[in-house]
Amino acid sequence: MSLTILTLVLTVTLAVPFGLWCKKVMNHDVAFVNKTEAFLLDRLHISGREMNWKQYLAAVLTLSAASLILLLVMLLVDGMDPVMAFNTACSFVTNTNWQSYDPMLSLGWVTETFGITVQNFVSAAVGICVLFALIRGLTGRQSAALGNFWQDMTGAILFILIPVSLVSGVILSWQGVPMNPGSEQYVALTEPVAATADGTILEEAVIENGTVYVNDEPVPDAVVITEQRIPTGLAASQIAIKQAGTNGGGITQGNSANPFENPTALTNVLENVLILLIPMALCFSFGFMVKNRRQGIALFSAMAVLFVLALAAAMVPELQQMNMEGKEARIGVAQSALWSVSTTAASSGSVNSALNSMNSLSALVCLVLMQVGEVVFGGVGSGLYGMLAFVILTVFIAGLMVGRTPEFLHKKIEPYEMKRAVILCLATPVCILAGSAIASLHPMPGLDPGAHGFTQILYAFSSMGANNGSAMAGYDTTGWLVNGLGGLLMLAARFVPMMAVLQMAGSLGMKQPVADNAGMLKTDNAMFVFLLVLVVLLVGALSFFPALALGPVAELLGGM
Repeated sequence: MSLTILTLVLTVTLAVPFGLWCKKVMNHDVAFVNKTEAFLLDRLHISGREMNWKQYLAAVLTLSAASLILLLVMLLVDGMDPVMAFNTACSFVTNTNWQSYDPMLSLGWVTETFGITVQNFVSAAVGICVLFALIRGLTGRQSAALGNFWQDMTGAILFILIPVSLVSGVILSWQGVPMNPGSEQYVALTEPVAATADGTILEEAVIENGTVYVNDEPVPDAVVITEQRIPTGLAASQIAIKQAGTNGGGITQGNSANPFENPTALTNVLENVLILLIPMALCFSFGFMVKNRRQGIALFSAMAVLFVLALAAAMVPELQQMNMEGKEARIGVAQSALWSVSTTAASSGSVNSALNSMNSLSALVCLVLMQVGEVVFGGVGSGLYGMLAFVILTVFIAGLMVGRTPEFLHKKIEPYEMKRAVILCLATPVCILAGSAIASLHPMPGLDPGAHGFTQILYAFSSMGANNGSAMAGYDTTGWLVNGLGGLLMLAARFVPMMAVLQMAGSLGMKQPVADNAGMLKTDNAMFVFLLVLVVLLVGALSFFPALALGPVAELLGGM
């Protein structure tokens, strides 16, 4: 428990100064950052002029489409099945990082480094850029300009993501995470192991002089295994951005439960801090950008309240049962529960335990965190602009209660903004529920019977539809239906909200700020934090309660 408290305190402590740095970079307040961005854009012959929302969106879609095509080609050249390659390319371009393949066996290190790792940086930076475009719209004064996407992209990658990844990558390498140019190494086993020709381990085998016996009978064609294959390569650098960019896709099938991704207690704490650091920091960046620190603290507080409630609901039953099933003994129950809540709250998708072995209530908590749009800190950039949509929805509802035109940061919220906020709030539920319904009509092999089988389906499509990427074991995700449908849902869940965000930013930027008045709703106090938390929970409950009742709730009640 002490490590859990340490992790959270350390993250919040680092988030405040890092949030200020993010604001300075994205607001172009640092001279050498500006000179570097201008130099690179000039050499690449890219205009640094300000963009309106249509131009900004066009740049986002152009880069994302080029990334999708390039990564898809690399995966196909690497020998991946076309439908799975489509799903994987969609997954990493959208910052989802859902993996239907075994990363230890399916990809070479060229694709891992120049395909997967590059997209870990690019997809995370796109989310940051879109968030700051929205903030500029909120703070703009009758201006359509939202900044320059290419300049924002350069700053986000070079001065936010790379420094964090570089420092954490060095620490991970120091702690034993592989960082070398090879792709694998072989080490001798302490005892040889016997297996059949198809790879099945013979548990009762006795090996004498190279011959395998079971029940004193020789086994023909048996293989004696004396070495173990260890995946190596440029792992530490990929794991650093996997966590810092809320990506989550690992280099091993065990993800961060594998000792080659997460070898020590220090790396476990560090990686958990990285999952939450930038999403937390951006809350404070928002307060600095709008010149109202209380506003950033209010957003952080709303997210923190939801996070603490989720953590308590997930951790208490795991600790009460001392549920070590699916857990690494070196990590333990508390740190596994904290990681599971962090990864589903912050849109990361990395895991250090088996989610399929969690208590029903803990699994329910992880599902809800994804299904509310992952706005409890959420992905880098995307979590905060998702929460801002809920803020706009909250001020609209509060305005209806008192009969006033809703306002946020001195900008009137009118039907145009409300429609975009509704799209933002409902895009994730529509994608999740549509995918789950179709997959339930055509169930894949490997599902558990009864309510847990539906929970596996719901979790898979919640993960894809919420840009998360984590998964429950036992559900066959290699089929064309899951991969094809999942790829389309990931694209829709990523770019439909982004379009709504930029449209809303363009509209807000053109508005004339209104002066303070006695009837204006305060959005930086405890009352508004309470209303915001309530609206997030209500929207989630109204959207998903029937589906949750058929899955984890039925499991929970059935186990009582």
